[in-house]
Amino acid sequence: MAARNLPKVEARVRFPSPARRALVRGYAEGVNAKIRLTPLLFATAVLTAFGPSASAHTELIKSNPASNSMITQHPASITLTFSEAPILVGSRISIEQPTGAPISSETAKLVGTALVIPWPAQIQPGTVTVNWRAVADDGHVTNGAFDFSYQSATGNPTHSPRASIKSVRKIVPWSFGIIVVVLLAGIVATTRRKK
Repeated sequence: MAARNLPKVEARVRFPSPARRALVRGYAEGVNAKIRLTPLLFATAVLTAFGPSASAHTELIKSNPASNSMITQHPASITLTFSEAPILVGSRISIEQPTGAPISSETAKLVGTALVIPWPAQIQPGTVTVNWRAVADDGHVTNGAFDFSYQSATGNPTHSPRASIKSVRKIVPWSFGIIVVVLLAGIVATTRRKK
């Protein structure tokens, strides 16, 4: 085979200009700085996400009247005390009785870390449900409800419709049994007369 005549290629080495060297050096330093900052940014993100301030939301810590309590004399107001002061915009307290109709439409007032409404005059003795909504200053909303029993000061408790239904359910089987016994006795008495 014959050798081909190939053109000669000269390799030229280009030395970078001072401006180009500075640009490359600056880029490399920037990349190294980002690599050094990455663990710091990651640690900051973890602490922000799981730090103690993330779980510090407004939570109910006590109420007056207390949940599941029985009172015979009503206080001047219904007070819900929270772990931190809620903001009034969006926070509310509403009162219901077993009928389900809201009783109170009073605007809650903020006293320290507590939401307070005056005792509604429409509350009747029986089961009272307090529904509440508290908005924290960071916008987090917490909702809840609890019941308490209110009896008049005369000591005559008024039972709620739920309690009345339970007592009727206990009486119905007994009354049905008594009716069956009376009917059987009547049937026996009439058959003996015919003989």
